[in-house]
Amino acid sequence: MTYQQYPPQGYPAPGAYPPGPMRQPSGATAIIAGILAILGGLWFLAGLVSHIIELSHYFISFLLIGAVLDLVSAALLLGGGIMLLLRKRAGRVLTVIGAASAIGFVALTFLLRAFDAHFHFSYGGVTLFFGFGWLLFVVLIPAIATLVLALVPPTARWLAAKPQAGSAQPPNFGYPPPQPGYPPAPGAQQQGQPPGQW
Repeated sequence: MTYQQYPPQGYPAPGAYPPGPMRQPSGATAIIAGILAILGGLWFLAGLVSHIIELSHYFISFLLIGAVLDLVSAALLLGGGIMLLLRKRAGRVLTVIGAASAIGFVALTFLLRAFDAHFHFSYGGVTLFFGFGWLLFVVLIPAIATLVLALVPPTARWLAAKPQAGSAQPPNFGYPPPQPGYPPAPGAQQQGQPPGQW
């Protein structure tokens, strides 16, 4: 009794196939963080404009400090959000710093108010027009969401992965590439001379 040799003659050994194309990590968290950062940056830019308008009417020191803080936050969040959407690692750093500074500035605003300091500043133009309670909803919650989404590991994986360049080869739908020595697929035309006359 003879046994057939495994693998059969002409077939590659198990594990000889090259691995298929690696799946790209999802960029959902990074994209949402980038969009939130850009929206936050636009909010602080609007706050900066409102402070400049107020400062043109009368000069108060807390308006000037609020304008400077709005400028810092707007620059960090806008720059970070745009760079994050462009898959630049520096964008993640700027987004994290911008969101963390927004959280810190809100905390400082509440701290100054809690200690009944005669001096507190307007941040994001919110306290200037809407009062302190809106800082929680308009600034603090989006800043926390932006910070968390920028820090989670899927964002780092998406930034670290190189975007795959489009290849000119047709998709193989999960099948390994043909190996040398295999017979051609049925119906495939063979290259070379056309068959001769009978």
